[in-house]
Amino acid sequence: MTAGDGAACLVVSPHLSRALSHAALIEAAGWSATTAAGGLHALTQIERERPALVAIDPALEDLSPADLHEILRDDPATAGTIVLIPGAQRPARYGGPFDVPVPAGLSAPAGLALALQVLDAQAAPRWHDPEEAALSGELSTLPLTDILLCAQELQLSGLLLIHLGAQPAHLVLRRGEIIDAECGDRPAPQAVTHLLASRVPGDFRFHLMSPDPLSAYPRGVTVPTARLLMEAAVHEDHAHAADPTQSALEAS
Repeated sequence: MTAGDGAACLVVSPHLSRALSHAALIEAAGWSATTAAGGLHALTQIERERPALVAIDPALEDLSPADLHEILRDDPATAGTIVLIPGAQRPARYGGPFDVPVPAGLSAPAGLALALQVLDAQAAPRWHDPEEAALSGELSTLPLTDILLCAQELQLSGLLLIHLGAQPAHLVLRRGEIIDAECGDRPAPQAVTHLLASRVPGDFRFHLMSPDPLSAYPRGVTVPTARLLMEAAVHEDHAHAADPTQSALEAS
């Protein structure tokens, strides 16, 4: 690692909850991390801490991701800093040896894992690798509610990566409880509700993690998972009753 005395990683995002959750994932994987609310704030942090990895939210507002990337690459002190810009239109100069390209549709944790692999391939988590998942499959075969019931019963901790069509999402679980969720730009509570209510075909992967590093994870979801599952079951019953096609099939 080439980090200085400060944090090894910097997460730059105008959305505080997202910045804190991504920093918490990095720390759970074994690196120190800090956050910056915008590009100008990030430049101050970078000058002081010299992080080895900078993850830039594509929704950055005061500076564009491309502008911040260009500043970092033009400064000899940060020319070798690893830069991750997930889900953004790539800057023209993006794609050098210290830029981390993220394939379309990859979830945020998987993108972070790719960047951490550049930082230290031996110690990096393998959240981007389907072969490393403890459980995977199609949501049409094993619904999300069943997966979460199983996780609750077994007190599992880790990352549940989900693809609904082309949209990536993820849930963070600690001892069977959902503590965070990300799906598009929705706040964590709305993301959970959307994922549990969705009837769009998709697939999933569950990557196990130790619960202890997740103990300091900022909780984006405070409603008990048992209650969320109960509400999802009620919603499903109502949707089932309101589906005329399903009712006709049952009548036949």
